[in-house]
Amino acid sequence: MNLFDFNLSLLSNQISNTMKTMKTLLLSLSLILAFGSQAFSATRTVSNSSGDVAQYTSLQAAIADSDEGDIILISGSTVSYGDVGISIRLTLIGPGSNIDFNGGSNATIGTITFSSSQASKSVLQGLRISTITIGVPDCDEVQVKRCDVSQVVHSVTDATRIPQKWLLEESVVFSSGISNYRDQNLPANWSIRNCYLFGTLQLNGSIFTNNVFYAGSQSNTSANIFTNNIFISYSFNGIIQSSFANNIFDNTPAIDFTANSSSGNFFETDPQIVNFQWRNFFGGDNSLQPGSPGISAGTDGTDIGIFGGRGFLITGIPGIPTVESFIILNPTVPQNGTLNIKVEGKANN
Repeated sequence: MNLFDFNLSLLSNQISNTMKTMKTLLLSLSLILAFGSQAFSATRTVSNSSGDVAQYTSLQAAIADSDEGDIILISGSTVSYGDVGISIRLTLIGPGSNIDFNGGSNATIGTITFSSSQASKSVLQGLRISTITIGVPDCDEVQVKRCDVSQVVHSVTDATRIPQKWLLEESVVFSSGISNYRDQNLPANWSIRNCYLFGTLQLNGSIFTNNVFYAGSQSNTSANIFTNNIFISYSFNGIIQSSFANNIFDNTPAIDFTANSSSGNFFETDPQIVNFQWRNFFGGDNSLQPGSPGISAGTDGTDIGIFGGRGFLITGIPGIPTVESFIILNPTVPQNGTLNIKVEGKANN
């Protein structure tokens, strides 16, 4: 079910003149349940699909009209929303990263550029994004959840400051390219958990938990914590002061364990993923086979890999409630009367 394409056809006879109002109400109900203290922030809807009801057809126009803390709901579409810039704290929510569960179309964005420290603590959920560009060294604590992202690039080389405490969670980062963190004296303090990561990562002082890494490398990084991950065709070089616990490597990594710590790891070990498809992540089955050494072998007693720990929601639907039914209890309402409704929803935690 598409979060932004609620079927109100059964109500058309009674509320044909209020379709737009009802759709906005449904979205607002979900956001009130989900965001609590943010319930009084403005909410804007965006769709560039012909026939959709939304306040904006342009995502950048919706961003330009927004104030700090506002929420922008972006409908799935066959047409990209193009490149956008964000200079204040915003929440952007799409219908989900897995096209099989979001009504058949992603909310696709070209490049999202964070251009100001005032964009710190922004949230991206349920989107398909070509590139996330961090254009300033002090845009901190951005959250990327249940997104499909081609690459994350820090475009500013700063010898004294890099963005801090970003969170990547339950996302597919297909060509990671997280770059310009090669100074081992600059910790990033990022958390990356329950993600599929393809490509090169250059982060220091960060925590990697329950991810699947494929065909990339870590070079000249330090003070990282790797726990309950699966590494497939992955390489390491010049890693220092890092810890590795309960990870599965399909090779023997070139890690100097006199300069790093190791416990509970599996080397030269097949993780026995049911159907791993490196190019089409959602087209495969990344759970572990019954005989996998990763079953219940994580430091927390859950599986090693993306379905352990906090888990990975394969639908990719944003972590906000979805309205499952919307029933008008008194379809005939006198002037200035009260419309009674019953709403049932589903949490997507």
